Amino acid sequence: MVPGYTRLFTVDVTHAYWPTPHVWLRHAPTPATAQWVSRRDLLVRAHRQGVAVFCMENRRDVLLDAIGPGDAVATFKWYAQDTEFALCTQPVSPDRSSVYVVGSGASVAVEGPAPLRRLHAGACIEATDAVRVDAPALACELDRTDRVNPPVLVARIDLADHVAAAGATGVDYVANFAARASCWRYYYVCAPDAGVLSVVDLDEKVSFVNVGSEARPGGRRAVIFESEQEIAMQQQYPQRFQLRERGRSGERVLIRRLPNADIGSLTQKTPKVQKPQEAEQAAQSRAVLVSEIYVN
Repeated sequence: MVPGYTRLFTVDVTHAYWPTPHVWLRHAPTPATAQWVSRRDLLVRAHRQGVAVFCMENRRDVLLDAIGPGDAVATFKWYAQDTEFALCTQPVSPDRSSVYVVGSGASVAVEGPAPLRRLHAGACIEATDAVRVDAPALACELDRTDRVNPPVLVARIDLADHVAAAGATGVDYVANFAARASCWRYYYVCAPDAGVLSVVDLDEKVSFVNVGSEARPGGRRAVIFESEQEIAMQQQYPQRFQLRERGRSGERVLIRRLPNADIGSLTQKTPKVQKPQEAEQAAQSRAVLVSEIYVN
């Protein structure tokens, strides 16, 4: 809390991929919001994973008294600072022609130990929250540079929605981005006479199946294992996968901790087409992301 000031609201933006705040994004007010903040002597500060707005304590009642919808709307834009944002974020934006837009008017209360309002209906931002950057509704919020390099999120906070009635504690809002998920595919290069190999999850949450092998130079082969479940992308994975071999003398651990997937090793796997008439159905099916991991 800033001495002499009282909090109006906060907006946190979280992402399931990044555990550390303020690493992957930056925020900026729209020009209209920056002018409004200056005229009202408000303070804008970085806060947890987003922004906090404060007003002078002795001016709070003047600012919020008899306020109506649209009288005081603060709009902030968030820009991705990490080039991996598009690779690891769900939903996937098909291009840079749209931006996700959320607002306090459509926010929902979140159950928990502290009062919190989510700025979107679902648990995370969805494709339906996207708006084209050339939409008339965004004309006053996106400047010329935003149309070339658009923000990933626009958040509108109308003080008449909840802040005016919240009291000195203010209102905490949150917007959540989900991470994409992929199947993991291990390629283990080994000699042809290797025993029966398997990939085991020590936490018993993910199962792997042997989906075949590929010939490698020098008479070697790469045995391929693929996860039966998709694994959500994370900057730091908790997974503990082992490679084991079962032979005549029993089972032994070949690799105690297999490497985790890298976001730069993504490919797409589409359903196989057995008959021509299945081609259209396969084309409409969701392509599955695959993270390829090579182990020698």
